[in-house]
Amino acid sequence: MKPIRFPLPKGAQRVSYVSPPPGAALALALANTARNLDVPVLAITADTTSAHALETDLAAFAGDLPVVHFPDWEILPYDLYAPHPDIVSQRIAALNTLPRLKRGILVLPVATLIQRLPPRSYIHGRTLQVAVGDRLDIGVEQQRLIHAGYRNVPQVTEPGEFAVRGALLDIFAMGQREPVRIELFDDTVDSIRGFDPETQRSLEKMQRV
Repeated sequence: MKPIRFPLPKGAQRVSYVSPPPGAALALALANTARNLDVPVLAITADTTSAHALETDLAAFAGDLPVVHFPDWEILPYDLYAPHPDIVSQRIAALNTLPRLKRGILVLPVATLIQRLPPRSYIHGRTLQVAVGDRLDIGVEQQRLIHAGYRNVPQVTEPGEFAVRGALLDIFAMGQREPVRIELFDDTVDSIRGFDPETQRSLEKMQRV
């Protein structure tokens, strides 16, 4: 059986317009198309609900092909409350992934597409990179995290939070799947571990984060 995929333009100035196939066949066509390209495929949906439905279908057909989700803020422009931390984390994770994405599918609603984004240099210029053996001033880093919008809490449970307990610095960084626990000896990073935010139990060791 011939695989379902979208017809691709032959020249740089040509654009092909096709009607989307019904149901889950759209996800199958997108996955097959993305496998035959050396650049990511941008899938624009009508709304957030359609984006979630497409991602669910893509999970069945994409295999090891990366599917990147870039969610909508889900708030109105003049709302007085901030977006949910999980949404902020997902967006930062996507922005961090895209520059290195050679092949895959990016799914986003059309309302998200028209929103302005910060420059790439802004995102990459405000990252914290720590390795075992590095020197780290907890007081300076605490002020830096607060300035960046992180919340200083007694116990870290969700993205955007950090906690300081003696020589331990727990951070649940935006864009990360799990929080990390940085243990210091004097002002030197002695160990870095992931940990479970529900049980607070340390997991595997890391050399850098």
